[in-house]
Amino acid sequence: MIHMNILYLAHRIPFPPNKGDKLRSFRQLEHLTKRHRVWCACFLDSPSDGEYVRTLAAYCHDLGVVRLDRRRATLRGIGGLTFGRTITESFYSHPKMTATLDRWMQEVSFDAVVAFSSSMAPYALHVPATRHVLDLCDLDSRKWLDYAAASHGPVRPLYVAEGNRLAMKEQAWLEEFDATILITKAESAALADAEEAVGRGKLHIVGNGVTLPDLFGRTQGDELAAGRQVVGFIGAMDYRPNVDAVCWFVDRCWPWIHGECPQALFRIVGRSPARKVRQLGNVAGVEVVGEVDDAPAEVARFTISVAPMQIARGLQNKVLEAMAAAKPVVLSSRAAEGISAGNAREYVVADTAAQTVDAVVRLLHDEVERERIGLAARRYVAAHHSWDWELQRFELIVTGQIGPISAPAAKTPVARHADPALAIAGRGSSATSPADMSKAGVAASNG
Repeated sequence: MIHMNILYLAHRIPFPPNKGDKLRSFRQLEHLTKRHRVWCACFLDSPSDGEYVRTLAAYCHDLGVVRLDRRRATLRGIGGLTFGRTITESFYSHPKMTATLDRWMQEVSFDAVVAFSSSMAPYALHVPATRHVLDLCDLDSRKWLDYAAASHGPVRPLYVAEGNRLAMKEQAWLEEFDATILITKAESAALADAEEAVGRGKLHIVGNGVTLPDLFGRTQGDELAAGRQVVGFIGAMDYRPNVDAVCWFVDRCWPWIHGECPQALFRIVGRSPARKVRQLGNVAGVEVVGEVDDAPAEVARFTISVAPMQIARGLQNKVLEAMAAAKPVVLSSRAAEGISAGNAREYVVADTAAQTVDAVVRLLHDEVERERIGLAARRYVAAHHSWDWELQRFELIVTGQIGPISAPAAKTPVARHADPALAIAGRGSSATSPADMSKAGVAASNG
């Protein structure tokens, strides 16, 4: 039975779900189409994604895709800043997108409009509907200000201006939209009157889920077969926080790790590696893999996953996915924000180079500790990051069925030991017990 006509707006085509924002937007879109008629309008910012338009169209009642020339969009963005607008608004200001929405407005009476990210907020408010919902995920304003803090030279004032202007927009959108969504509770700290907005049903937290990979029957990579231990990082490698993270790790940590563990290999996995990242392949023991067809298979090759993020906002999917694969993760406190796991229990937090080197070397030498942390991490993800629960909450927000929502009863596979890996390896383990997990609610905070 069809319940509502919903317009879903995304700044990037939500398919394939091969990076954090596209994973979240695709899951949301896919879920809504199960019970509602969904019109989706999005930008195509990568020509290689054009082959997926037909696949995405199969999910939608109608699909509008607008090609985005990034060079022209960048010029529009800078120009907009000089005229008092944000770079973000001007970058995504496109007459073809407006024309698509104007046409649909004449044909359809929308019950709800969902804007994914700040980039699409102005378009959402342009379309009449009973309900307008904005999923900011994380606050882009804070990301620009983080960039400013880490930058020098003429770009710094631009970053500061964009961050401050976007912060004002985000605060205004909190009132203009019927509901605004953030991915972690920590993100709301930058919004004025956030608690009051929560009380009025204007601000909500919806996290990301993770699919638990099968731990049995998988094949290990050639590196492990040859006796090498793999320290891994996975993510879009043209994204500045990821680039900064791996460069910092190789420069500040890897020489000492490799000196202590000469058989170790640092594998950098992810699409479009920037020039700075490609150059890291010249360092002994470092391999820049680039884009892969099967990311879970790459994670399966990791002995340890690292996320030494110097800049991080929102939820780090790369961390949750490694935890779901029962991999011990060494991460910065910035990458850990919003993941309410315990340090030295479900992951290891390390901020300085010395702490990071010590944690990685210790884990490479201690197989028992790796297994203990990895299995505890998998239990945590199973109990706290269910796509079903997060998407059900998202749909209730979109449809306006907001009320007291309690976490589902503990019936996760882990709690019942339906996950064979946890049932077998968990016996006698000091990791989180089924009894502990039965008390676990949905995580309200932090990919």
